[in-house]
Amino acid sequence: MASKVPVIVFTEESVEPGTKSWMRACDEIVRALEHHGCFVAEYEGFPPELRDPIFCAAKELFDLPHETKVRNPDSAYSKGYIPHYPGTPLLEGLNLDGAEKLEACETFTALMWPSGNARFCKTAHSYTREIAKLEKTVTRMVFEGYGVGGYCNSHTESTTYLLRILKYKKPGEDEVNINSVAHTDKTFLSILYQNNVKGLEVMTKDGEWVTFEPSPSSFMVMAGDPCVGWSNGRIKACFHRINVREEGLVRYSLGVFSYNTGTIEIPKELIDKDHPQQFTSFNHVDFLRFYDRSQDRTKGHCLIKAYCGV
Repeated sequence: MASKVPVIVFTEESVEPGTKSWMRACDEIVRALEHHGCFVAEYEGFPPELRDPIFCAAKELFDLPHETKVRNPDSAYSKGYIPHYPGTPLLEGLNLDGAEKLEACETFTALMWPSGNARFCKTAHSYTREIAKLEKTVTRMVFEGYGVGGYCNSHTESTTYLLRILKYKKPGEDEVNINSVAHTDKTFLSILYQNNVKGLEVMTKDGEWVTFEPSPSSFMVMAGDPCVGWSNGRIKACFHRINVREEGLVRYSLGVFSYNTGTIEIPKELIDKDHPQQFTSFNHVDFLRFYDRSQDRTKGHCLIKAYCGV
């Protein structure tokens, strides 16, 4: 996969702003998102002691009764509970909105476990904070890679995160767990992590489907539709799908999704004669509402052009 989708190693030096390694990583990330809409982050700083606990926490969560899981309320950014649908009968999911904040994790935990579950709360919060730190680093690298780093702080201050925990049940005989509709995310950035069961497929710039090979320190970073709008069309959104073919195995996937709570402004520096303005500034939450109402939402289209294209 390394030859198809860029792999960027996040070392202690490369995440230090101003170093040569940092500047090189900024360029690599911009190129990856412009050509593919995604890259694999080899995150050397990810605490190995979080890996097993976060997947154990996921299992513990989905072992709860159905009537407990459906209590999770919807938010502006997602459905609280994702049940088994006819098109994806083996998929189930739960969303923890604002999971980078301890109080949000405490509220969610109290809803799922009224008698308490401090271990789950601590693990979910620690994991989300760690991946949010990676997302902030990637975002700053993108802004600085385009020479618009001065806008990054205001963007980051308006960013919130959602932790999505997904379970793909064991496919039975002659049964494939597949979400074959290629789609783009409606996030600014998505960072995906999974256990050792393969399933995530991304489309390369050549239109080829490539399977993400999971490892303890590898994360798939993908640009969503709002990132396309912010970059004035320079970045492409990553088309991806899920295709679990490993019979008898359960796949757990964790997504940390970033959303902007206000208006996303297109930097004037990204508009010139070679890159005429393609989008107007837009509200991220309003775009999500537009997506929910759209008749094209099941067709995998990148809808940002339809929403705020010039």
